Amino acid sequence: MPYSQDYIKRMIEQFGEFLLALKQLLTENRQEQAREQLDLAYRELLGMDAQFIREAPDDYLILAGGLSQVGNMDKSAVLGDLLTADGDWHALRGDYEVAQTCYLKATNVLIEALLRQPFGTSKEYVEKIEALVERLAHFEVPYETRERLFRYHERMGKYADAEDDLYHLLAEAPDDEPLIEAGIAFYERLLRLKDHELLIGGLPRDEVQAGLAELEARLG
Repeated sequence: MPYSQDYIKRMIEQFGEFLLALKQLLTENRQEQAREQLDLAYRELLGMDAQFIREAPDDYLILAGGLSQVGNMDKSAVLGDLLTADGDWHALRGDYEVAQTCYLKATNVLIEALLRQPFGTSKEYVEKIEALVERLAHFEVPYETRERLFRYHERMGKYADAEDDLYHLLAEAPDDEPLIEAGIAFYERLLRLKDHELLIGGLPRDEVQAGLAELEARLG
């Protein structure tokens, strides 16, 4: 049965209020209450246990997040919010490994959801992803997440950041031909842009041309 507009609006408002209340609990160091609220939200909003979500493969969560909605709240956004809050909860307790797991899962889910939007970008998603990128600055970012960040930064017109992501990937896999070819394709796409677009993205044309020449040389 379709949700009524009033029901949907109320659900969105209630979830926003829940997140504010949860942040307040964390700020006040009322960690046990925050944990109870988090676990309840995982079950009621997503129908999944918190530990299961933390241990589930990212690809499963990406698929699950894209299959259904909570009202008209994108399930990926809800999952990203809860994982981020879960990461903050563990970070406050000094469980940095678990916090990193939560942040990475939230980042992967949200980036994939944004990249699959056929037109434009969601300001809501961008704000959530940027907040997670700040948190991940304190952790090592694995290859799979770095590859998603590479695609995300290009989509957002942050070409210098995308290039940084690309070279992080190449440092891990310097002889990976598909990766080198993806890098070449990235620079070729940039060369089709106007000079001012490249400058806004932090990567002037001469640097794009230099990057392209370097990768082409790697392929021989």
